[in-house]
Amino acid sequence: MLPLFWLVFMLPYAAGYGDFRRTIFKMLLNSWSDPTWQHGALALPMAVFLGWRRRKELESLPEQPSVWGLVVAFVAMAMYWAGYRGNFYYFGYASIQLFVAAIILWLWGWRQFRTLVFAWFILGFAWPYLFLEDTLAFKLRYLMVTVTAKVLNLFAVDTVQDGTRLISAATSTRLEGSWFRLNVDGPCSGLRSLFALIMVSALFAYFRQRTFWRQVVLFAMSIPLAIVANMIRILALIGATMLFGQEFALGKGEEYTSNFHLITGVAVFILAIAGLMGVETLLNRVLGPEKPRSYLKD
Repeated sequence: MLPLFWLVFMLPYAAGYGDFRRTIFKMLLNSWSDPTWQHGALALPMAVFLGWRRRKELESLPEQPSVWGLVVAFVAMAMYWAGYRGNFYYFGYASIQLFVAAIILWLWGWRQFRTLVFAWFILGFAWPYLFLEDTLAFKLRYLMVTVTAKVLNLFAVDTVQDGTRLISAATSTRLEGSWFRLNVDGPCSGLRSLFALIMVSALFAYFRQRTFWRQVVLFAMSIPLAIVANMIRILALIGATMLFGQEFALGKGEEYTSNFHLITGVAVFILAIAGLMGVETLLNRVLGPEKPRSYLKD
């Protein structure tokens, strides 16, 4: 464990876009200060809790250390070195994740690892996958804006889509954008809650369902539910703009964000969680209920 501590907390690893190398832990602290990745700070204590709640089962398992632990450790060290030489944090994150698996396999064995595999999976949410903001999150945001524009036009609210902006169309009595003009950029798109919602949906599925494929269904629903919840939020913001004005609904640009805008941001997460509960209820009604796991023990 001491070498792992040194690799994470002591060794300057990579500089990223900076001028000097920082430890993996300092990079994590910097990323966790971003609201998009704040949930990462909860991943480690949550993984520890998930392992603790299965302590009695672990105590009953015979220790059968596996040589595969050394193999995984070798792969992890090679990946760590490659990330160090290439100034690439993601290799460092992946290597630490593999090191944890290697320790479990080497000291205890496969049965213990299978018992702790979900806790190990949750630990993976500690790492900030910044590249997903420009790939997955942007594509989902564009899809969300496109569908929202079609919904508005379907209900006779003439709307023009300009990239990720929604603008009221010009009519005989109004100029273009005079009714509403909403720029759905990254920070205020609400999809920043997507990554936290994915982690929450994994925990929700694990505790509420026992059949693996049913857990996968609940887990997979986090993305479409996030899109639908954000669409509802955009419609609410546009509706409030049309009724009460842009300052009430959105605020004054970057200088001031309205309370209504902030409240709808929280509502996105609540709506998505309610959607997960609805999917779970549907699964239980169609396929029969499953006994939820206890939060303190299996």
